[in-house]
Amino acid sequence: MTKIKRAAKIREIAKIAGVSTATVDRVLNQRKNVGDATRQRVLQAKSAIETGENEIVRRHPWRIKVLLPEDAGPSTEYLASCFQDIGAIGKATIECIFTKKMEPGILARKLRACANQGIDAVAFQALDDPRVRDAVSELASYNIPALTLLSGLGNAPVIGFVGVDNRAAGRTAAFLTGRMTRPPGKIAIITGGQLYHSHEDREIGFRTVLRREFPQLEVISTHSGNDDIEGNYQETKRVLEQAPDLLAVYNVGGGNEGIVRALQESDIGEDIMLVSHNLTPKTHSYLLDGSMDIVIHQNMRAAALNTVETLIAHLNGKPQQPSIIPVEIITRENLQSSAYGK
Repeated sequence: MTKIKRAAKIREIAKIAGVSTATVDRVLNQRKNVGDATRQRVLQAKSAIETGENEIVRRHPWRIKVLLPEDAGPSTEYLASCFQDIGAIGKATIECIFTKKMEPGILARKLRACANQGIDAVAFQALDDPRVRDAVSELASYNIPALTLLSGLGNAPVIGFVGVDNRAAGRTAAFLTGRMTRPPGKIAIITGGQLYHSHEDREIGFRTVLRREFPQLEVISTHSGNDDIEGNYQETKRVLEQAPDLLAVYNVGGGNEGIVRALQESDIGEDIMLVSHNLTPKTHSYLLDGSMDIVIHQNMRAAALNTVETLIAHLNGKPQQPSIIPVEIITRENLQSSAYGK
């Protein structure tokens, strides 16, 4: 958090923002009848004075669009709410929209549309597809910077990636699984498919550590449930029928409800370790009731802040590389000290 050097006076803010002192008063006291652009300009001026950053106060604030997959679960919904909160602080107008999950053609069209909407910068959860890369290249030709969020995109002109080191996340999941299970036995991986780099990297990290440190544990297969509750339910049922000696399930993506339901319906489900990602109200309850053993977490509020700060720095001509979000390990024993975004 930026340290305040001194408190800004209303007269100073009004002069820099180019508005009346009455308007500044309305903004600072969160009163109505102030346009979004004016509100943003006042907050920018206040920040520039108090931090001494000599930030340029624009007549119209930067417009940032964030594209996230719809129906992707509570962690994505929470991330969207974090962007809304940050947008209310000032510095930029943030529009967060949802696009159809696992549909790269639709994502590419929505990215291209930003070029005709007065958007200054874009952040999006990437799908690994040539159409998406081409859309990002088109945005770059219009000098609209793009940043990938939670899942990256190789060989594309993006200015950075915000998220965890997903291979490290997968390696962490494998290390804990190997230490907490009683080998020999079989392990199944549930994935959302091959469109997310994050899922691919988690699986690679997971398999690498098991192969190196726990060769007596066998990964029987990778099952794709398309990051969907029902899809994961069906795939987990299939795994349980094929492997009665299953020791653990590692879910690299979303749709945990389907996996938990399949395990609960099985005679051996309560003996199977389940490791997944992202602390949410659902995974919180699963940890408490024993349906899930470990959550590998990334702080969504930190991801949102990092995204906005990186994009604004780039737009202000002060490029910076986003910092990697730490990989966190959550169990039911440290739930009280853990929160979804803190």
